[in-house]
Amino acid sequence: MNLKPIIGAMALSCVTLTAFTQSKNFTVEGKVNRKLDGQFIKLYYEDAKTKKVDSVGINKGAFKLTGTISSPTLAMLSLGNQENGDRIDLFLSQGTIRVSAKDSIHYAGISGTKLAIEHEQLAKKLRPVDDKFYNGIGFWKTMPEGEDKKAYLTKLMSGLDAYMLFKRETVHQFVKEYPASYVSLYYLDKNAPGGLVNYETTYPHYSKLSPEVKATSLGKQFGERLLATKGKLTGEAYVDFVSTTPEGKQLSLKEVIAKNKYTLVDFWASWCGPCRKENPHVVKTFDAFKNKGFTVLSVSLDEDATKWKDAIAKDGMPWYHVSSLKGWKEPAAALYNVKAIPQNVLVDDKGKIVATNLRAEALYNKVGELLK
Repeated sequence: MNLKPIIGAMALSCVTLTAFTQSKNFTVEGKVNRKLDGQFIKLYYEDAKTKKVDSVGINKGAFKLTGTISSPTLAMLSLGNQENGDRIDLFLSQGTIRVSAKDSIHYAGISGTKLAIEHEQLAKKLRPVDDKFYNGIGFWKTMPEGEDKKAYLTKLMSGLDAYMLFKRETVHQFVKEYPASYVSLYYLDKNAPGGLVNYETTYPHYSKLSPEVKATSLGKQFGERLLATKGKLTGEAYVDFVSTTPEGKQLSLKEVIAKNKYTLVDFWASWCGPCRKENPHVVKTFDAFKNKGFTVLSVSLDEDATKWKDAIAKDGMPWYHVSSLKGWKEPAAALYNVKAIPQNVLVDDKGKIVATNLRAEALYNKVGELLK
C-alpha cells in the first residue's frame, strides 16, 4: 500500500489544526490617499477576552500595524473610533493583510491572508445591509425629540426581523460554501451569543464544518454550547395533560396528537412580548403545513380570560388553545419544566418529542423537512 497520500493528508491536517491553535503574528499593511498623512489609524480587536487597540500614524500614504493573537479574530480598522468614523472590518490571522484605499477606508480592497480574503467574500454581502441599518440608527439619534422621531424608529424597527434573517441566511450560505474556513465558525458563534444560541437553528450548519475547524478551541466550545441547548426532552415521550379551551371545554394533548402527524405544543401568554412577536412565524408555519398533518396546541400562561381570547383573535391563531388561567402555575407548563416563554416542543404521531424551542424560520424549515 502506498502510504504517501495518507501521510500527506495527516500532515496537512496537523498543519491546519496547528495554524488555528498557536499564537500568531499578524501584520496589517495599508496604502491610502496621501491627504491622510499625519492622521492616526487604529486597529480595534479582542484577543483572549481582552480588548485591544493598536494605532500608527500614516506617512506618505502608507501605514503598518503588527501584533500577536492567540486565535483568528475579527478586527475594525478605523480613522475615527470604533463606533464612528471611516472604518472597515477585516479578519486577523497569521500573516500579512493588505489594505488598499484610493479614498474611503470603508471601501478599501482587502487581500493577503486566506482568512482575510474569505472574510471579505462574506463582508461584501453583509456591509450594504449593515450600512443601511446603522446609518438609519445614526440618523435617528440626530433627530429632535418628538412624534417624528418615534415614528421613524418604529419604521426602522419594523425592518429588524428581515435584516436579521438576511444576515443569518447569508452566514449559513457562507458556511455551506466555506465549511473549512474558521470565518464560518466565527460567524456562527458570533450570531448565537449567550442564551440566544438555538440548537435546532444552528446545529445543522455547525455540522457542515470541517473536522479541523470543529477541533479548534472555539469549535469545541461552540459545539458543547449547542449540545447544552438541545433540550433534555428531545427524543423523549410526550407527557399528556388536560386543560380548558376558550369555550370552556376540556381538551387533552393526546386527542390532538392522535389527529395529526406533528403537533407543536407552544407555551405562551398574551402579556409576553417575545411570544407575540413569534406568533406570526407560527401562523406562517401553520398555514403552510396544516393540510399536510401539522397543527398547534397553544398553552397560555394567562390569568385573564378576556386578554387571552383577545390576543388569540388579534394574532390570528386558528388552532387549538388551552389554559387553566393560573399564570406561571399552569399545570401543563410544569409538566414540561417551562421556566420561560416562548417555549415549545414538537411531537410526532407516535408521541415522541422530535425537537424543542423552534423559532422563526427554524420552525418552518423543520416542519417542512419532516413533512416533505
